Amino acid sequence: MKKVSIGITIGLMAITASVTFVVTGNLTLKMFNEKIRSVNEKQEFYSKLSEIDTYIRTHFVSDIDESRLQEGMVSGYIDGLGDIYAEYLSADEYAARLTEASGVTDGLGFNYEKEAGGYIRITEIIPGSSAEEAGLEAGDIVTAVNNTDVIAFSGGYDEAVTLFSCAEGTRVKLYVKRTSETGSVDFINYDVISQRTEKISVTGELTGDAGYIKISGFTEKTESQLLAAIDELISSGAGRLVFDVRGTKGGSPEQLEACLDHILGAGDIVTAEYPGGNSEVIVSCTEAEKIRMPMSVIVDNGTEGMAELFAFALRDNAQAHTIGRTTAGRGYLQTPYTCSDGSVLLLSTAVLKTANSGNFDLSGLKPEFDVSPPEEAPDTSQMTEEEKLLADPQLMKALEVTDSLDTDIN
Repeated sequence: MKKVSIGITIGLMAITASVTFVVTGNLTLKMFNEKIRSVNEKQEFYSKLSEIDTYIRTHFVSDIDESRLQEGMVSGYIDGLGDIYAEYLSADEYAARLTEASGVTDGLGFNYEKEAGGYIRITEIIPGSSAEEAGLEAGDIVTAVNNTDVIAFSGGYDEAVTLFSCAEGTRVKLYVKRTSETGSVDFINYDVISQRTEKISVTGELTGDAGYIKISGFTEKTESQLLAAIDELISSGAGRLVFDVRGTKGGSPEQLEACLDHILGAGDIVTAEYPGGNSEVIVSCTEAEKIRMPMSVIVDNGTEGMAELFAFALRDNAQAHTIGRTTAGRGYLQTPYTCSDGSVLLLSTAVLKTANSGNFDLSGLKPEFDVSPPEEAPDTSQMTEEEKLLADPQLMKALEVTDSLDTDIN
């Protein structure tokens, strides 16, 4: 049992240092003092922490991990704010977040999704990747990773796919189920070496005269991928566009602005309103020309943050119809504050609004056409393109309403 390891004075100093560490990641000491106005209030604040610290160090049955204790104090302080979006990230965690946002990652070179049985379906092979070199194909089902069945991982699918994000040069063993066009099934072992590749966040395909564009995330590479997809579809004869941002999260206002600038005409799109009544435009398009053709956007309750604003912007500025289910309603701007040790506090600092949205936090965007997805996600790996469309009622509705629009959009 660990008894009092430090005196009251030293304990108070350590706790004070921890509190200051938290506060300086968000507020200056001056602002903190303004919140706790009187000396007595400050005394009570520090005394309570000191009292708790004394009880713990005197009576706690186990040894204390000082680093873990400090991290817990920081997390508890942030939890006490009531900001459901606030996050405290270590320097390494924040670095990984920035790498993800760059759109260039170390990985195996394929995109994937969870299939009905809980295994991993490969949806796309990135050209030039190690996955392509190894011979993996879209539609393959990964049933085991590094000799462990996907279902056998304690976290199942979610834990298994974390092994795909590994350092460049790491070898990952995959056991794959492949079904041929004739229906025969083969099980194949693959060794795939992780390498640095550009993550594909935009895909496009032509369906009749409609260009279908799936945006799976907003990164620094999304703008160029989106522009390439739009140009390719229009040159191939697309006379209308359907954007799909179902399940799309993440991104920054700068990344959103870069994408919208290729779709909308010049104008202010998103405004951030800060405490005290200050506001600023954080997304503004500068291109004089905009795409003048019918558009629609498919959304769902996984459409969050920048993806919601993308849908709002197309609705407000391009007369686009919205189809699907009400979005997540993440209507606050998060700002990063770096602490002295490199850790980062992500804090909600402003309310986000578009021209017609108002404050949509928690309420989200209610689509014009409320269409539910299938109760169970169908296995589309062996479906024809027409069968895939029929199995997706939200996409079918988007194509229907976009087809009914006047082709001369102002």
